[in-house]
Amino acid sequence: MASLSEQGKVRELFNKMTLGVVRTLESRPSITDVRLLDRKPAEKGIIDAWEQAHMNIIPEDLKNFFLTSNGLLIQWSIKFGGSNLNLGKMEINSVAGLTSLTQNISNSDDNPSLRDVDTISDEKDDHGHIKPHFDGRSKIYELDSCNGCGKVCLVYKDLKAGVTTSKPEVWFLDCALDWFYLADSFSSYFRMMIIHLGLPLWQFIFTSSGISPETKQWFNLYAPMRLALDAQLSNHDTSESPSNNSENKLDINRLFRGKGDKSKGRQAPSKKSSLPNRNASTSQGRTGALTRGMTR
Repeated sequence: MASLSEQGKVRELFNKMTLGVVRTLESRPSITDVRLLDRKPAEKGIIDAWEQAHMNIIPEDLKNFFLTSNGLLIQWSIKFGGSNLNLGKMEINSVAGLTSLTQNISNSDDNPSLRDVDTISDEKDDHGHIKPHFDGRSKIYELDSCNGCGKVCLVYKDLKAGVTTSKPEVWFLDCALDWFYLADSFSSYFRMMIIHLGLPLWQFIFTSSGISPETKQWFNLYAPMRLALDAQLSNHDTSESPSNNSENKLDINRLFRGKGDKSKGRQAPSKKSSLPNRNASTSQGRTGALTRGMTR
């Protein structure tokens, strides 16, 4: 079992990785327990083996994340009805959990497969993003299983000879096998996960069905400004990458560091910045709303 000092170092690491959200959650009187799963950094050889096996390059931001922590699991509970209720959950699969949704699709006429529900044409969403495909046009890997209520996926497109020619995007696949765009990079999705506090099925905010009334009540209690800002965001065109806005750039190498990399940690701090949002024009509002919503 880890010592108290080691546990303190782990909590401090996760607090930095989540831009202070862990500490903020722990300071809320209504939240009774914030649990962190300590995962060691992934070895570079494991990442290299994954890339060779899947013929894909893991994007630099996700690679740096894995080199800091091989996956992420943060859960928090509240006191409800005289007992603890598990409410929030922020999870990113490990390298081994980055499994393919398209690699082992059956071609048998007797067994239906995901290809049977795919479209021949390149269907676009309301903002012009071409939706992923289960055939050879896309490679899809699971980032989060969302407790069986959908999947957050890392999607490689523009495949040529089985190799992607563009950076992967992050999409949400619901149980009806409909695709919904979330972010243009892992960094953007990671920040989205944090500012929504891992509240139950928050990804459904960006789907056609939306979140349930119960989830909406949890947002009203713990992040009251978040839903209003997401509604404003949905009215804007999100096809332009937020990373083009220099004010929103964050050096992912400085955010995700190896646990033993102490010398680099002593470098002088840079100017405050935030992970890129899905929409550059609303990034400052998102951060301010998170702070206001969580300190109420």
